[in-house]
Amino acid sequence: MNPNSKLRVDYSKYQVDEVSETIADALFFPLYIGKVLGTNLIIFWALLTLFCIFFLDNIFLGVLFWIITFIVSIPSILLFSIIRLFSTIKNDIDNVFKITLETTKHVYEDAGLLKQQREADLPLKATFSDVFKGVAMYVIRPSLKKVLEKRIKLFAWPLTFLIDIIFKKTVINSSSEIGVELDNEDHIVLEENTTLDKINKGGEKTTSVTFSVVKFPFRLVLVIYGLLNYTLVYLLYLLFR
Repeated sequence: MNPNSKLRVDYSKYQVDEVSETIADALFFPLYIGKVLGTNLIIFWALLTLFCIFFLDNIFLGVLFWIITFIVSIPSILLFSIIRLFSTIKNDIDNVFKITLETTKHVYEDAGLLKQQREADLPLKATFSDVFKGVAMYVIRPSLKKVLEKRIKLFAWPLTFLIDIIFKKTVINSSSEIGVELDNEDHIVLEENTTLDKINKGGEKTTSVTFSVVKFPFRLVLVIYGLLNYTLVYLLYLLFR
C-alpha cells in the first residue's frame, strides 16, 4: 500500500478460509483441465482409428501405427489443450478482480479505515485504491495460490506464476483511482457512473495482452513440434501402408 496514504491495515487477519472458498467458487478452469484434455484425446483417438481403418489394410501394422502415432503426438495434444485452457483462465481472472473489489470494501469498513481517512484528511478514492492494491497482493493472491495448490497440485506453480504477472501489471502498476463514494449510511459504494466493467477496462486489456504474450511460446512450440509430428506420422504411413 502507498505509504503516503497513512492508513494502517493488518491484512493478515483477512487471510481467512472464507476468502479462499469464495475464490474457489469463482475458479472454473481446474474443472476444465480434465474436460479439455479428455475431449482432445477422444477426438484424436477417433480420427486416428478411422485413418487406420480406411488407409491401412494390415491389422497388425494398423495397430502398431496407431500406437506409435499416439505416442509421438502426445506433446502436440498437451500443447493444444493448454492453449485452449487459457481462455477459461482469463475469464476466471476477471472474476477474481471482482472478488478483490468486494473484499476491499469489507476491509475498508471493518478495519475502521474510514475514520483514519477522515482524521488524516485524505481523499476517499486515493485511499480506497491503495487498500485495493494491498488486498489484491496480501489477501487475494495468497488465497488464490492456496486454492490452486489444493485443486491442481503439480500444475499450480506455472499458473501461480502467470497470475502473479497479471496482478503486478493490473494492480500494482496501475495508477488509476477507483471511483467510490459513501452512501447515506457511510457504506462504500461505486459512483453512479462507475461500473465493474469500467474499473476493470484497463485490467482486462492488460490481461488480454499478458495472455497473448504467455500463449505465444506455447503456440510457437506447437507449430514447430506439430510440423515434426506430421513429418514423422507421414513417414510412418509410407512405411506401413
